[in-house]
Amino acid sequence: MREDILKGARELFERFGFKKTTMEDIARQVGKSKSALYYYYKTKEEIFEAMVLADLDQQFNIIAAAVKKEEMANKKFIAFFSIMLADVKEKANKFSIFKADLYENHFFIDSILKQRDSKIEEFIKDILILGISQQQIKMMNTADMTLWAKTVNLTLKALGNKLFLDDDFMISDSQIGFLADSFFNGICH
Repeated sequence: MREDILKGARELFERFGFKKTTMEDIARQVGKSKSALYYYYKTKEEIFEAMVLADLDQQFNIIAAAVKKEEMANKKFIAFFSIMLADVKEKANKFSIFKADLYENHFFIDSILKQRDSKIEEFIKDILILGISQQQIKMMNTADMTLWAKTVNLTLKALGNKLFLDDDFMISDSQIGFLADSFFNGICH
């Protein structure tokens, strides 16, 4: 039932946006009463949060599968970086009507972003540890790894925000690959 609610809500959010979608709309979409819906989720914000967290889990499963296929840390990082931004590009098209809602209500997704940030930074640190063990990356202490992971994550967020919110900002897949390679290997010869 929870999956049906999330699926129905996703369709409505994509079509009408978050602000214009009501709990009643979601209940009608899934063929349940509003009171039955409240048994599973108390608010549409809670439904949205569950939907986004499910999307993040799915995204991380896709990333993990792609990264697992690669043996070398640099290739793992490039796969990770590229898939993260490709996913944002896809969602920018799917949720175009939702962009205005985010401008007005960005604060309500803060807890989601904190969870996402933690996952991403741990993922990046795991790649760094592998890169150090493969001697692709110089030795780093924990503080330096954390700083680098946070910096890459901030860059991903900035690029992602620009891709998602700015219709005029375009970046090709080859440019994403270039950025990922530059982050990992630098831009020197």
